[in-house]
Amino acid sequence: MTTNANILTQLKIEGLTHDGRGVARVDGKAIFIADSVPGDIVTAKITLQQAKFDEAKLLEIETPSTDRVEPFCPKYEECGGCQLQHLSITAQRFWKTENFLTRLTQAVNSDNCQIHEAITGNDRGYRRRARFGLAIGKKDKVAKLGFRQKESNELVDIEYCPVLTDGLNEAIEKHRPALLEKASRAYKELTVVEADNGIFGLKESPEPSQETPYYSLENLNLEFPQDGFIQVNSELNQKMVRQAIDWLELEEKHKVLDLFCGVGNFTLPIAQKAKQVIGIEGLAELVETANANALKNQLDNVSFQKANLFEDCTDATWFKKQKYHRLLLDPGRQGAFEISKVLHELKADVIVYVSCNAATLIRDIKELEKQGYRLTKANLIDMFPHTTHTEVMVQLKKFKQSKGQPKKRAPFKF
Repeated sequence: MTTNANILTQLKIEGLTHDGRGVARVDGKAIFIADSVPGDIVTAKITLQQAKFDEAKLLEIETPSTDRVEPFCPKYEECGGCQLQHLSITAQRFWKTENFLTRLTQAVNSDNCQIHEAITGNDRGYRRRARFGLAIGKKDKVAKLGFRQKESNELVDIEYCPVLTDGLNEAIEKHRPALLEKASRAYKELTVVEADNGIFGLKESPEPSQETPYYSLENLNLEFPQDGFIQVNSELNQKMVRQAIDWLELEEKHKVLDLFCGVGNFTLPIAQKAKQVIGIEGLAELVETANANALKNQLDNVSFQKANLFEDCTDATWFKKQKYHRLLLDPGRQGAFEISKVLHELKADVIVYVSCNAATLIRDIKELEKQGYRLTKANLIDMFPHTTHTEVMVQLKKFKQSKGQPKKRAPFKF
């Protein structure tokens, strides 16, 4: 390696950050370089120096990594939707898993944790929901229907997106001419979803559909609000729910609490295996939809209630003086810190926690450790291939230590 006025040559990229930047090291100090991948030999220019790390701009790939691939989407260099198409899907999954497990096992007690293989599926044509922007460009004055550019508010016009389902792409092709005619300088967002009963959100008519979208899951039909949350990857959602049920170790006698339950994505399949299930959700519309889903699927052992899980819930009827055999949490990116502080009061032996943000998950596990829970299973769910986003799942169990046998902390092996 040589240096000249902050220009570094023959830098070997050794790792990948959670946000998709390559990592090189000079005299032990990390250098983060966007657009580089592990295995690359590169020339880069230092753009920011910090005490513990530097940031650099990629100038040249001297020798490409064997994991570097040609992006399959012609709009990849412009569009901000995907960040990792230049890295093979196998390498993507390796580094996502490596980053998650390293952060997890360094932060919490992982002595008794079983690491399971990542849940994976198709890496193209997987996305059944997307948010499109519709506007006339400020710079070129051209009407566009698409996604935001990288590091910009301008839109990239999208005629076809390889990670969207075939149904969504066909709908885009059909409706885009009429939509482009209605574009204005005012930015408009369209939530587009392919449900099991059709495409919703792309029609040029301002009248909302009279039909409610639904998707099938574990022999159930779950309705959901067109603009509401739904797991974007149907195939991986099926696998994720099945694993969650397996990790809950359910028995017919069990009473289960599902927190941040949405329209019942986990709750209703769990109800097919347990004696009683209660789902808690913060949005009234989702609670109403979830209760309707339970009724339509003829599940009378499940109910849903509204509660703000970011506030004190200990006086709520579903919490106070209650005991549950199993708990499931599936919060948004902000995690479940407040409710995690008091979950020990519910006396559950097993907790399954599903998260789209490893940082808040780890924070919450630390809180659960204080209450006597220990990490027992963990894995990655590659819900969003070719992006830096991940879904992860962990199982925790109430820790019971035998008297006179102090616990020894062994080094963890990947």
